[in-house]
Amino acid sequence: MKEYDHTEIEKKWQKHWSKKGIYTSKENPKEPKSYVLDMFPYPSGEGLHVGHPKGYIATDIYSRFKKMSGHNVLHPMGWDAFGLPAENYAIKTKTHPRDAVGKNIARYKEQLSGIGFNYDWKREINTTDPGYYKWTQWIFLQMYKKGLAFQSNDPINWCPSCQTGLANEDLDDGKCERCGSVVEKRPMRQWVLRITEYADRLLTDLGNLNWPESIKESQRNWIGKSEGAEISFKTKDSSEIRVFTTRPDTIFGATYLVLSPEHEFIQKNERKISNITEVIQYVEKTKNKTEIERTAVGKEKTGVQLKGITAINPANNEEIPVWIADYVLTSYGTGAIMAVPAHDERDFEFAKKFDLPIREVVVPNIIDQRNPPVAGKKSVERRNIHAIVRDPKTGKYLAIKWPKFNWITFPMGGVEVGESPEVAARREVLEETGFKNLKFVKVIDGQVRAEYFATHKDENRVAYTTAVVFELENHEQAEIDEKEKAQHEVTWIEEKQINYEYMTHAEANFWRDRLPQKFSQYTGVGFLVNSGEFSGKESEQVKKAIVDSVGGKMVTKYKLRDWVFSRQRYWGEPIPLIHCEKCGVVPVPEKDLPVKLPDVKNYAPTGTGESPLAAIEKWVHVKCPTCKGKAKRETNTMPQWAGSCWYYLRYMDPKNKKALVDPKKEKYWAPVDVYVGGAEHATRHLIYARFWHKFLFDIGVVSTIEPFTRLYNVGLILAEDGRKMSKRYGNVINPDDIVATYGADTFRIYEMFMGPFTQASAWDTKSIMGSRRFIERIWRLAEKVKAEGVQPNKKLETLLHATIKKVSADIETFSFNTAVSSLMILSREFEDASEVAVNDFKILLQLLAPFAPHVTDELWTSLGNKKTIHESMWPTFDPAKIVSDTVKIVVQVNGKVRDEFEIGVSAEENEVKERALSRENVIKWLNGAVPKRVIYVKGKLVNIVIE
Repeated sequence: MKEYDHTEIEKKWQKHWSKKGIYTSKENPKEPKSYVLDMFPYPSGEGLHVGHPKGYIATDIYSRFKKMSGHNVLHPMGWDAFGLPAENYAIKTKTHPRDAVGKNIARYKEQLSGIGFNYDWKREINTTDPGYYKWTQWIFLQMYKKGLAFQSNDPINWCPSCQTGLANEDLDDGKCERCGSVVEKRPMRQWVLRITEYADRLLTDLGNLNWPESIKESQRNWIGKSEGAEISFKTKDSSEIRVFTTRPDTIFGATYLVLSPEHEFIQKNERKISNITEVIQYVEKTKNKTEIERTAVGKEKTGVQLKGITAINPANNEEIPVWIADYVLTSYGTGAIMAVPAHDERDFEFAKKFDLPIREVVVPNIIDQRNPPVAGKKSVERRNIHAIVRDPKTGKYLAIKWPKFNWITFPMGGVEVGESPEVAARREVLEETGFKNLKFVKVIDGQVRAEYFATHKDENRVAYTTAVVFELENHEQAEIDEKEKAQHEVTWIEEKQINYEYMTHAEANFWRDRLPQKFSQYTGVGFLVNSGEFSGKESEQVKKAIVDSVGGKMVTKYKLRDWVFSRQRYWGEPIPLIHCEKCGVVPVPEKDLPVKLPDVKNYAPTGTGESPLAAIEKWVHVKCPTCKGKAKRETNTMPQWAGSCWYYLRYMDPKNKKALVDPKKEKYWAPVDVYVGGAEHATRHLIYARFWHKFLFDIGVVSTIEPFTRLYNVGLILAEDGRKMSKRYGNVINPDDIVATYGADTFRIYEMFMGPFTQASAWDTKSIMGSRRFIERIWRLAEKVKAEGVQPNKKLETLLHATIKKVSADIETFSFNTAVSSLMILSREFEDASEVAVNDFKILLQLLAPFAPHVTDELWTSLGNKKTIHESMWPTFDPAKIVSDTVKIVVQVNGKVRDEFEIGVSAEENEVKERALSRENVIKWLNGAVPKRVIYVKGKLVNIVIE
């Protein structure tokens, strides 16, 4: 057989597949469908590097597998070609974006074709094609007609470098995701989509998706649903500050208000604020901070009081101060909060810094599980103290043993009327232990409400307990009452013993956790204290009642903001709206779509808030579709993400001029069965596409509520130096070079064999030879193939059917590296055989075909098959043949593996042991020693112990 020449073979088969059109997709209701989709690429001028095709190879393998398994496959490719990257590149190279994009697409397509992908190129789409963006514009118009698209002049994220407005999703740590510039807030006319109208559905329907949990969690966090209340706080001059809180049950503990520095209240009340200059300086300083900087955990709190402004807490009519602070964001809730420092970490830190009041209103509730309340017994409510006394010389803590009840407690007791917790604690320590000289350390922040049965009093108790911490100054003791002596005895415990497992107190763990802290706040739920008529009630149970009592309302808020949809740039879809002096904003009639993007001589951004389109007088000035009077086109363009919101639908029916997609074709192909792309799109493209899809479902264009059923994220391929591939680092590897040197099949197998598909791995050109040798081994195996007369090989048959099962399952779950490993093991078993049955070899080729489509097709047809291997049926395994009649026994000497052998599954223990002891390699390691023990683990190993 001639030598394996990948160049000749791969060109031959790529040409053959294209000529025969074997990858052309057609609707066929008689066959199950499988829609396999890649996140379509933005075609940059730099072309592909070896990291880009990893996901494409995976979907190619999966779609080939599904086709051979009897599925009608749709596996398309297209180009996401509008947006800032193409425009910036065009400005840099002084090339029109349309020309630059066309050149880049041709380059990408050439590279992809060389790797042998099974894309149906007849369905190719391009977001910059007027025939495509006509329908992007059409969808926008439907949103406008439904009130989901609106014009706004609110401050937006402005990138001073890219000279355009940005959505929140386009920011990374407060900076432009594209260029890294710190964004500014700038009031500007823009078009906005009400994605928040779909926030709840976007959140709820995540539960139905077979997506990575990390992606779903990213979307949940980005949507950021919060259920709470809006409550109005009146100011002394009868103005109003509306706050949003998720904990209305804590309102009695609100000791001040905090507004975001951008809050409109400041501007409206400038004359009433006596320190307005200081306030304005703080507001200006805040503008230079990102949201991440403002809300970072551990960041030192800053703020300014609005002197001259006080608010009235509607729960208790208490007069409280009003502050501004950068840890409160305009984008969250109402941009104003009621601060409850006893029950919120940030508020606590702020209150401590500025010496503001801290009032506890919620205490945790603990039910003593060892001494639970007893039904039928009377219940007594009381205030308690626990005295926590530390001996500084030993580090131990004072405790009391109660022999009759088998208790170990701190000195404890009730607080008398008029007593402080400290006084009560000193009294109990003196009465129960006699220790007189205690140095007060602190009262642990936060009471605990505990429910238990007090055995010694034969009653249920509800105790509101405070812990007081002392240090023992000396061991001088007073005489203890005989009655006290009879009940308990003094003991000392280690700090580690302050827990509910050792002590009787159900509160012990709570005290232990708070003991070393300088301060603390309780953020959980429990029972209310210091809360007027609501004291003693469960905080969660009375939330709504408290809100009603102060005239508030229960609401649901989202962190998700409406989508700023217009860009002040040239290279994007024109927004199909017309501004008429008489009629206002008027939609472009659908019959006049698409509104084509005109050619311009200067497409550099203007920086004025208008796109370069505004300068094209002939294009801008039109007649109003309604009154026929003078009007102007909208000159802002759509963002890069517009075309990618629905492109998966156009693949189903790419040539349709009358509709976005034919309903019959959509019902056949939808939804996308498997979607593959980068995790970086979790909170932009994937949320946007889901939003558009749900809207299209609502207006009857699509038949499913979600666009993508299964999602796989592709792990990065790093450069050989461990960094991300970049021209900046000079570490980019061109796939063309790898394909030319080693072949496309080798390249495909290597990328799948590098490691788990979803994990990052570093490229290693030296290691690629292993994949090349594997293909050459397959090539040489053809010389051993015989059509008849091959002796049965039970071991090979078992492995073959096990490999069919394994590879099938691995492809289905995108475990490509283990599938390749199984095929390598099988190929070595074939190589060890003296001859190979033609049918067995055909199965091996079929299993390998999705991974290495060129070489397998060449070998397949060399066996006399008329059709390509990719039109053959995927092999099935016989479960009965997977069960082997032999097992592999590992032999250990003193726990270390020294040999292995196979033996019949029915072999007796003595036979297995004798076989192990007679093995030549084992005898060598025994070196004449007599085994002390021979241990047999059935069907697995023999361990020979000689020491």
